[in-house]
Amino acid sequence: MTEYNTDESKKVLAGRKILVVDDEPDALTFIATVLEDHGATVLRAMDGDEALELVGKEKLDMMTLDLAMPGKNGVDVYIELRENPDLPQLPVCIITGRPEMRKLIYERQTIQPPEGYISKPVSEKNLLVNIRKILEIKH
Repeated sequence: MTEYNTDESKKVLAGRKILVVDDEPDALTFIATVLEDHGATVLRAMDGDEALELVGKEKLDMMTLDLAMPGKNGVDVYIELRENPDLPQLPVCIITGRPEMRKLIYERQTIQPPEGYISKPVSEKNLLVNIRKILEIKH
């Protein structure tokens, strides 16, 4: 057991609602389960359109976002989140197995960069450290 599996650590995300967006079922399940195991309420989306719909109707504390998805990819979702004044300015942690796509977000100097970035494969420890840091900065 790691320090991230103690009873005290399981409460660290209590009261937080996090949207996890990933088209890979295994990655979606892993990320969501880790966050739920540490107290978060987790909503799941497997594509960009579903993610934007949930962002528009749920009160979220943050989201994790995969970049490489079919249909509306994570880059498009991220840009829409940052450029659409009708959507909440939600903290975002990019989680991707295609780091070359990262430049598509960082090249756009007109939008705020994401609050976090994690390369796949994701470890429980790295995920929790990044999520906690983002939530502490934003709240």
